[in-house]
Amino acid sequence: MQNKLPAIILTALAFAAGAWLWFGERQSSPDDSVSGQRLFPGLEQQLNDISRIRVEHSGSTYEVVKKGDQWQLPGKGGYPALFERVKPLLLGIALLEKVEPKTSKPENYARLGVQEPAADTGNMRINLYLTGDTPVASLIVGGIRGGLIAGGKDGIYARVSGEPQAWLVAGKLDLPQAEVDWVDRQVIHIKPKAVQRVTIRYPDGDSLVVERSRQGAPDFTLVNMPEGAVLKDGIEINPLARSLAGLNMEDVLVRSEAGLPEAEAVAAVFETWDGLQVTAYTVEQGRKVFAWFDVGVTALDVTDLSGVRTTQTNDAELRSRLEGWVYQVPRKRGDKLRAKLTDLIEADSGLPLPPGYRK
Repeated sequence: MQNKLPAIILTALAFAAGAWLWFGERQSSPDDSVSGQRLFPGLEQQLNDISRIRVEHSGSTYEVVKKGDQWQLPGKGGYPALFERVKPLLLGIALLEKVEPKTSKPENYARLGVQEPAADTGNMRINLYLTGDTPVASLIVGGIRGGLIAGGKDGIYARVSGEPQAWLVAGKLDLPQAEVDWVDRQVIHIKPKAVQRVTIRYPDGDSLVVERSRQGAPDFTLVNMPEGAVLKDGIEINPLARSLAGLNMEDVLVRSEAGLPEAEAVAAVFETWDGLQVTAYTVEQGRKVFAWFDVGVTALDVTDLSGVRTTQTNDAELRSRLEGWVYQVPRKRGDKLRAKLTDLIEADSGLPLPPGYRK
């Protein structure tokens, strides 16, 4: 029993210390008179007048602004932000309710995550402005514990900027961590079953062509395989046709300002059975792959893309949404959009393989 006692005591002390670190410096007796009060009284009635959101997180600062009826990211050239991301955040802040006061001592702020945000703190400051650029709310969001409060609400440590008092508040906050988290990350979606042919062309003249023999055929074939060549073990052709299926971005840039070597771009042309043609141009910088797109038609009898049901959006909407932007795409997808014939076939000195073959 004597050997076990120290371990029991240490466990109890560790639990107590952890509880203090999480719940922070408690007041001697919580003030029930503030419980349930809004952290920002009256903010809910002003939500429709908010026109700018400023976010400080992990050493970076960015803004989301309202231009007319559209929310945009000025730091991304005005790329559209999703109202579905803006609305829950604004409403969540407006509905935050005080549960109890915590510390008002600056030396204890870091335990709750309500210190001034910096590159290494991991917390976030959100500033809200009304039309006319009038500040209406500024909040430092610290630690969040899901479902801590009755009714399924989260327990959130927060502090109004400029005020010493930190609070445990109840509510729900959907916090986009990065600037790109405010946008629709899906760039394009072309259903694989709609793809008839994929042609990948390199600036040096190398090309790769795969196609289906007929509509509904399950598999693609490599059209320009050298006579007598065989595919490498484990190589599949079909994934090439899925390269634009639910393609998501990791970042977005204004094409005219991106400074990419466009003359070195690889062109991956996707042709569908109903006449849609989408070309994905890609360049590689470091370990990142950047892509931009051109949308057109191949069938002579297709004069209006509004009849094309291949993608999640059609005709002018698809063109206008992609035009002028460059997207950083996931590396694995980028590699498929830049596949070479020599990546797919086995080396054999007896075969007339293309120049520049790399085993």
